[in-house]
Amino acid sequence: MSGTGETGATGATTPTTRRTRSGTPFPSLARLAPTAFGVCLLAGCATDTAPASQMSLTVSTVTEAPVTVWFDVRQRGESGAARRGISPTPVELSPEHPSVVLPVPYERGSWLRARVAGPPDRPTGTIVGCELRATDGRVLAVDATDPFDPPTDDAYCAGAE
Repeated sequence: MSGTGETGATGATTPTTRRTRSGTPFPSLARLAPTAFGVCLLAGCATDTAPASQMSLTVSTVTEAPVTVWFDVRQRGESGAARRGISPTPVELSPEHPSVVLPVPYERGSWLRARVAGPPDRPTGTIVGCELRATDGRVLAVDATDPFDPPTDDAYCAGAE
């Protein structure tokens, strides 16, 4: 079979009989397709062996007043190429609601890095933190800022499955 768009034979085989085009250009493919579909159903054929999943990122703070913290997520493939991520996103936290768990899209085979940053004018002693969990619940990384460091420090969590 060539890629030139040929669809089938229509030439004469004898002077008294003519072949006519069948209902499909490739009759054997018409019979094969349902069989292949059935085999794929039984065997579990898939076009993508590494589907996207979700990790979870816990963003937290220890503070005496409501505070806005920012998180962002970056992914890199084995080749170093950037993959999808999450741009800096604000999260409102308070003493009554000191943490939030966020789903983070993840492509298997990537290295995922999350950063949590508090406002640079936050009071001394305010801590921001992150915890990254795998899809099966395992903790991959935990980090928190040091309350005695400058308030511009960020917390980082990274991991891969």
